[in-house]
Amino acid sequence: MNEHEPDGARPEARPPRVGDEPDFRRLEVARGRFGQMIAEGITTAHTEQTEIDDGTARCIAHVLGRAHGRESALADFGRTGEGHYLTLRDEYLDLYGDERADADTKELIDWLGTYLVHRENTGTGRQFMNEHLPPKLEQLLVRTSVTVGGNRFIVNIPASWDSGEVDGLIETLTDLQLPKDNALQAFLALPDVSAGTDNIMESFHEAFAGTYSSEEDALRALSPLEEWETSLADWCIDQGIEPEALDWNYAPLLERLRGIYDLVESEGRIHAFVA
Repeated sequence: MNEHEPDGARPEARPPRVGDEPDFRRLEVARGRFGQMIAEGITTAHTEQTEIDDGTARCIAHVLGRAHGRESALADFGRTGEGHYLTLRDEYLDLYGDERADADTKELIDWLGTYLVHRENTGTGRQFMNEHLPPKLEQLLVRTSVTVGGNRFIVNIPASWDSGEVDGLIETLTDLQLPKDNALQAFLALPDVSAGTDNIMESFHEAFAGTYSSEEDALRALSPLEEWETSLADWCIDQGIEPEALDWNYAPLLERLRGIYDLVESEGRIHAFVA
């Protein structure tokens, strides 16, 4: 379940209550008590190159939940294993961004956040990470629904972003008039494009190769197809062969084109971006 599921079916982000100060002393005590169990789970994940298992995730949530108290979403997830990415995210990111959080605590949050994104299938994969190193939330993109101008769009944001940063992105996309720009919508929906980049429009213009009415039109514009067709027509004349006797097979040419460009269909148009 994630932010882009229909209304009524998705959980709401639940940021820590304003004025509540995380208790890092209690967190550190719990981390010392459960540290060996967590370390074993992380070692197994490293060895098998997988996410941590459910038990390790719950144990980490229990430790982190000590900082926010028994009523926190993290504490509840630690007790029951029930909870969703959105209801947990802002609580652990509140700790993640706290200057009192040490490297060990941040690594636990990296593992838990990555586990939740993977479990709910909202992420685009660890495509920017070294598989032999611990995960990093800022290097993991999460498919997220944002409402701009009354319309919903799917974009990818860093897993290290909280609700406040998502709100800031919505303001930026409103200023960019996203609902009126189908090509920009297609670009931001690509799985390897982060809407959290410093200059969205600069990245867009660097990648954008054009909008076309069909894949065949894109093929003609972005490959030497017309030159090949002319050469074949000349060959047919030289050989005394009727041009209608030969048909082009565009499928392998389009497959090759997709290796160079991302072709995104939107509202009957094809938007091409340098892959």
